[in-house]
Amino acid sequence: MISLCMIVKNEERNLARCLNSAKDCVDEIIIVDTGSVDNTVNIAKKFDAKIYTYQWDEDFAAARNFSLSKAAGDWILYLDADEELEANCCQRLRALSNLPQYEAYYFQIINLTDGNDPLKHLNIRMFKNKPEYRFEGKLHEQIISSISAASPNQPPVVNSGITILHYGYLASEFIAKDKAQRNYRINKALVDKEPNNPFYLYTLGGSCVNLNDLEGATNYYLKALKNVSLQAMYAPSIFISLITCLLKIGKIVEAAEYIEKCKTHYPDYVDIHFIEGELYKRLGHVSRAILCFEKCLQLGEQKISKYTTRTGVGSFMPLFELAQIYIDQGDLKKALDYQIMGLKLKNNDMKQYLTLAKILKTALGNGQIVYKILKANIKHADKTAEKFILARMLYQIEEYELAGKLFDKIPVKSEEVAYYKCLYFIKTARHNEVTQTLKQINNIALYHDVLQELILAHWNSSPPLDASIYLEQQTDPDQELIKILSYINDRLFNCPTTCKFDINSEAFLLIMNKLLATKGFKLANDVLSLAGLDTTESKITYLSNSNLNNEKLELAARLALQELKQGSTHPDYYYVLGLYFLNNEDLESAHNMIHQALAILPEADQYQRLLKTIYRKQALQMVLKALENYPHNPRFNNCLIHLQKDLMTDTRLKGGH
Repeated sequence: MISLCMIVKNEERNLARCLNSAKDCVDEIIIVDTGSVDNTVNIAKKFDAKIYTYQWDEDFAAARNFSLSKAAGDWILYLDADEELEANCCQRLRALSNLPQYEAYYFQIINLTDGNDPLKHLNIRMFKNKPEYRFEGKLHEQIISSISAASPNQPPVVNSGITILHYGYLASEFIAKDKAQRNYRINKALVDKEPNNPFYLYTLGGSCVNLNDLEGATNYYLKALKNVSLQAMYAPSIFISLITCLLKIGKIVEAAEYIEKCKTHYPDYVDIHFIEGELYKRLGHVSRAILCFEKCLQLGEQKISKYTTRTGVGSFMPLFELAQIYIDQGDLKKALDYQIMGLKLKNNDMKQYLTLAKILKTALGNGQIVYKILKANIKHADKTAEKFILARMLYQIEEYELAGKLFDKIPVKSEEVAYYKCLYFIKTARHNEVTQTLKQINNIALYHDVLQELILAHWNSSPPLDASIYLEQQTDPDQELIKILSYINDRLFNCPTTCKFDINSEAFLLIMNKLLATKGFKLANDVLSLAGLDTTESKITYLSNSNLNNEKLELAARLALQELKQGSTHPDYYYVLGLYFLNNEDLESAHNMIHQALAILPEADQYQRLLKTIYRKQALQMVLKALENYPHNPRFNNCLIHLQKDLMTDTRLKGGH
């Protein structure tokens, strides 16, 4: 007999899903409610659960143990409401209870996360119902200690081969339950009581991450490492969490040191090799990154592992990373091979299909041939979905005519389809069809994106076309974006207007970014003039101070060059050109421009800082050249890390936990 034991509170969103997955696997359901004020208890009653109430005292182990005391089964299975047993596992799960030589079973927990591939780890979820087997720990409670203590001379715990899906790390669930503050409060009390307990320090670090206190998390992870036994199951995860935090706060040198330490202690941990590959790819040491990703493929996907691991780090993730490296190097054959291998392992990532299309277009040039290859290889059970995938890929590689033939065959059944059909209609000047299809988009962000594209297409036409007909149709003319678009349109076509707006508003910045993304530099310059920036100096100052990106920098550089050609000697114009050349890796030209600026205004701090950055970049180029010949030289690697620590702006890693 198997008893399912659960503790719940306000789980009406999740409980039915969990119980439906487990009801045929167990013989009784024990539900301990710790204070629900929603429909949780009524849902439990529908599954004939035995329901008990428990006064919550911020002690998960105590609540768990209360649930165990009510169970009549020979075996206990425990789940949380935001979890779900894998499909079709009941026969296998029941068979586990017929193996008397084992005391407990590990289940693989698949933690679904937002915007990333799932994290996987092992956890005991089924064990014999014995009074000496009880949970420990007020938070992140564990039962393994009591089982191991009762059976010290044999390994009583084995892998069940069964998977549990965990939805609790999804942002919607985490925020809904206010887990961050609750977990921090409980964790902090535990650490105050036992300041050197490595597990409590580790989990408190995680609580700090959830509250965006990365410095605090780093300190707790460092202390946890000082106190933990390196044989502890969670010790490798401390390394990964610490390295991820160090990178996010810009401590690249320290992160690289802990990567080496982790590899020394856990050489078969695929996640650390993937993180190392990501880091060195960002640092520019491509040959080392390639070796790391190849090591990941050699170790393979750790499906049933002693480590907490991210899905894909031993399979499709390094394949896609290698494909991108070879794209950058111009080796399209290798890039294509790796991209196809990756897509065979993960065939539901539209971004990776678009990368495949771009590789084929670059390698072959001929859109018809690319289409034939894609059509032969992209298969979907839903033929409409298949056409949509192919149409999107062709649209992204600017094969608009081929994309259009497919889009015309696709009925508009979703906002996503309507959105892309609108973009296609804009590219092919089918403006009447845009307005009809736009009516089927209710999502305000998608709607405004299409509207902006439509209006900018009119303005960028030769000659420019008045877009007032579309703006007058808007039901909310006071909305900031519509106001600004209407003002610009009126001014462009010499119509009277009394509208005023802030050029630093998010809506105006969005319009400028859209304009510049299409390389509409002349129109963007005109719009800045219409917005009240009458001088080149004021335009360059505005572009430089409003979240500078490549397109804004290019327009600023164009304006600066124009002024210099007309005889200006303003040092800021040389400075802007220096920034532009630096951004495009033309260090010699950048160096020349900033020296011109310094010759005019030698004490300017921002000019001096830019010169130092150029020198760093020049030194970096020399180090990377040396690493091409001596890729494992520790001195050169150390120089690389120290040079890059102040140059790297994006240190987020897909492999981080």
